[in-house]
Formats: sequence, structure tokens, C-alpha cells
Amino acid sequence: MLKLSQLFFRRTALILTGTFLVAALIGYYLLRQMEIETHARMLRNLLTVLEYDLRCLPSRKIPEVLRQIHRDTGVRVTVIAPDGRVLYESNRSPIGMENHAGRPEILEAKAHGWGESVRHSVTLDEDLLYVAHRDRNFYVRAAYSLQSIRRQLLRLWLEALGVFALILLGIFLFSLRLNERIGRESRRLSRSLESLLEKKYDADIAPVECCAEFAEIRKMLQKVAKKLAKRERQKAKYTRKLKALTQRQSDIISAISHEFKNPVAAIMGYAQSLEEMQGLDPRLRQRFLGKIHDNAEKISLMIDRLALAIKLENRSFTPKKSRFELPAVAASVRETLLQKYPGRKIRLECTPVTIEADRDMIEHVLLNLVENALKYSEEEVILRCTPERVEVIDEGEGLSPEDVQKITKKFYRVDRLSWNNSIGVGLYIVEYVLKLHHTALEIESREGKGSVFSFSLKRMLPHTVEAPDTTSSGE
Repeated sequence: MLKLSQLFFRRTALILTGTFLVAALIGYYLLRQMEIETHARMLRNLLTVLEYDLRCLPSRKIPEVLRQIHRDTGVRVTVIAPDGRVLYESNRSPIGMENHAGRPEILEAKAHGWGESVRHSVTLDEDLLYVAHRDRNFYVRAAYSLQSIRRQLLRLWLEALGVFALILLGIFLFSLRLNERIGRESRRLSRSLESLLEKKYDADIAPVECCAEFAEIRKMLQKVAKKLAKRERQKAKYTRKLKALTQRQSDIISAISHEFKNPVAAIMGYAQSLEEMQGLDPRLRQRFLGKIHDNAEKISLMIDRLALAIKLENRSFTPKKSRFELPAVAASVRETLLQKYPGRKIRLECTPVTIEADRDMIEHVLLNLVENALKYSEEEVILRCTPERVEVIDEGEGLSPEDVQKITKKFYRVDRLSWNNSIGVGLYIVEYVLKLHHTALEIESREGKGSVFSFSLKRMLPHTVEAPDTTSSGE
């Protein structure tokens, strides 16, 4: 038998058995009490009739009448004097019997007219129901053995036990039938699970007829099969993407390696020249040292960018906001880049505007945007600041729509501009910093025409804007 059927039968049988025992116990005491009350009424009626006869009968006839009542009804009758002496007894001679004045039923009858008690009789060595009545000159007491009541209750209990056994038999037969149906449906579901294990997700899952729970399991298996089939297709798709991503990562590592390789090789070359050429001209020596410093600074800048990208990726950066004049920051960026790119033109078109943001991060954003424009354009670069937005405009080669969608991704480089050896984290950092300031980088570009990189300042404007002191513009 299946475990489920066993549980059903055992628990049902246990519940029914417990219910039967409790009902039998309660029923026994209730029926016993009902029988006692019924027999008590019968004894009261008997005593009422008997008292009338006792008044009419001569004394010598009374013992025979009491014995006849006992033979006919099984009721033991005792006539007791007011002082407790036994005058007549249906079952034996009253001579030598104990005084009955202290019997519970006699005391109750003395107080209320009628008395009743259930107790063990030492004389007969059995439990008896006693009912006593006080007459004018004596007490009449009737006693009925509870043994017959017990026999009646036992017969009823045995009949109930037989019915209970038939119910258990019916439950057992029902469990066997249920076991057969559950086993059949379980085998169907097992075959369906084996199909899923063999990745046969399109295999039909057989319908079930046993119970609603199995039908629900079938529905769930169908959903699982559909999800697994979809996941298998996605897995194949992701596998292809993973191969492409692996190749992309290899290219990125190669680009990073190459980016670091050139300045490191330059530093090593200039350092070796300085070491080998002891009598080198001071001006040439100073030039070599400058080259070493520039390349070291380039490596430091790349390391800082990578570190910042990782920090932003791990969400461990929190902007430290303050109020400052944006044109002043733009002028500082222009001055820094003109020193790095001498001979280039950067035009500022800034109107007075005060913002509330992380000054260093906003300076980093402007530096990245303007430097990108300088790298990919030979013409003048415009940095425009208004109270609404910031724009960096160039007339360079421009970007394709596909490149516009991907250029802010980490380590992405425009293929035709790979000669620049850019690591590809500058615009990724820009976009992330702007996101932390509740704005976004917007790119408008046309191939061969140039690009405009911009972002809104609306979320950076303080609630109370103070009038700026300076305005910076010009080349």
C-alpha cells in the first residue's frame, strides 16, 4: 500500500477509534444514569403500591409477599422500623441483621420522605440501587441489582463495536481502491518527471483523474516544462552571448594591456637612456625627465579611472554635495586641458549659474566630455553652460546610431577610433556620476558632422539661488 493510502487509513482509523472510545465512555455513563433513573422510578412505583398492601396484610403474610415480589421482579424489599431495626426482608431472615438507621437512603427518606442511593452491598457483595420511602409506622426500601444494567449496556456496547468494525472494514476497502488509483496516477506523473529529467520538455504530460491535488501537480509540471524549455532556449542564446562577451573581454584586456604597455615602455626607454648616457646635455636630460613624468601621470590617470569605475560599480561612492559656481569649474577645466593640448581651442559660453552637487565629480564629468571632444575632433570645441543644461559640442567624425547606444557602456570603444587606445571607462563614469545627481547624459551625433554631449541641470539647482559674482567665457 502506498504511503499516502496508509496515512489516510491510519489517521481515519485513529480518529474513528478515538471518537468511538470517547462516545462509548460518555454513552456508557449517560445510559447507565438513564437506566438508574428509570429503575428508580420503577422502584418508587413499586413501593407506592406495596405500602398500601402492607397496611392491609396481616404480619404473617408480609414475608411471603416480599419473597414473591423478589422472585417475580428480582427486587429486594426490606421493611425497617423507625429506629432502624429490620422487620422484614425478602431475601433472608431479618434476625441478626445490622441496624439500618444510618443507611444513606434511610436518612434521606427520614428528612424528605423519599431517599435514594447507589452503593455496594456488603451483604450481597454487589452494587445496588436503593430507593426508600417513609410511611407512618415504618420505612419500606427496595433494592435493585445494577448487574442487569451492566449486562444491557455491555450488549449495546458490543453491538456498537460491531458497527464500528464494519465501518473500519469499509474504510480499509476504500483505502485499497484509493491506493490503486493513486498508484496509477503516480506512475503517470513519474513518467512525466522522467521525461523532464531527460530534457524532453515537449513531451505530453498525461492527464490525471484521481483527485484535484494531482491535477494541480500536472498543471505545475506543465508550467515547469514550459519554463525549462524556455530556459533551455535562453541558455543556448546566453551561451552564444557568453562566447561573444569572452571575446570582447579578451579585446578589453588586450586594450588595457596595450594602454599601459606604451607609457611603461616609454618610461623604461627614457630611464635607460638617462642611465647609460651620463654626459647627456642638461636640456635633453630635462626633456627625458619630462617625458617620464608625463607617461607616469598618464598611467596614474588610467589607474584612477579604473579605480573610480570599480568604486561606482560596487556602489561605494556617495556624492559630497555643496553649492558652487559652474562657470568657474568650466573655466578650470578649460585651463587644465589647454595645458595638456596646447594649440587647441576651447570656447566657453557660460551664463551665471549656481548648482548644488559634488564639485569634484562635476569637474571630472566636464573634463571627460571636453577631452573626448578634443580627441575626436580637430576643430574648436564649445563648452556651453546655461541654467537649464550643459553642452559639449564638437565638429568631429561623429558617431553611428549603434555606437551612440553602446558608447556609455563600460570598456566599450568605437572600433574605428581604437587607435586612441582608450580604456573605455570615461563615458561610463560620466553617466554613472550624472545618475547619482538625478540626471542623465544625452548624446546627439551625426557621422561626419560632429556630436553634442549634454545633461540637464534642473535637479542640481538649489532651492534658493544666490547671484553669482563672476562669469567666465572666452578661449
